[in-house]
Amino acid sequence: MNTLTFDTSGSFLSIGLKTDNGYFEENRSAGLRHSEHLLPSVSRLMEAAELEFINLDLIVCSKGPGSFTGLRIGMSTAKGLAAGHQTPIVSVASLDMPAYGLDFFDGAVVPVIDAKKKRYYSAIFSKGERKSDYLDISVSDLLEKLKDYKHVLFTGPDCVKFIEELAETDADVNFSIESYKTGQGFAQTMIELGERIFSERGADPESSGPLYIRLSDAELANTKKKS
Repeated sequence: MNTLTFDTSGSFLSIGLKTDNGYFEENRSAGLRHSEHLLPSVSRLMEAAELEFINLDLIVCSKGPGSFTGLRIGMSTAKGLAAGHQTPIVSVASLDMPAYGLDFFDGAVVPVIDAKKKRYYSAIFSKGERKSDYLDISVSDLLEKLKDYKHVLFTGPDCVKFIEELAETDADVNFSIESYKTGQGFAQTMIELGERIFSERGADPESSGPLYIRLSDAELANTKKKS
């Protein structure tokens, strides 16, 4: 199966291409310049694999939560590439990526992504299943949600920062803490997740879009004006 994937949910751009002849990947720190780097990087991988876009079987992209601009760029690029050849698209939640493959842990697996403003994007997983909504949450409120667990494994690219902030609070922590800091390139994980979702549920509907669990600054400003 020829699968192209890219993650534009944060400042790090991760692109992967799995073909019948091998695997190709490119990772870079893109800041807020995904629009400049995404298509040229995809083209380089396609050229290295000697693969035409018509021969792609699946496109997998990140759907969020994460950078509003990055998610819009990623989703629109996926739909644009797919349109000409009717290639199916599957989108993967950014919080599912760092939790993937940690179902062996006996407790709660909690990916954390820095959402700024002293908050984190997070979710609670156990034995490979998500047990909570996708969350935009403070450190103290997340601890409250974890009070019934004996063991918690924090993971994701920002788990170290989260644990440092946790240590600076006076919160009463009743569970043992472990951490597993994942890298920033999730291309291979996205391919595995995307292909599994596609085999189980099929492609995303045409109306699908990014997963936003927070209002953008512009939307917040608009809401304040109306109130």
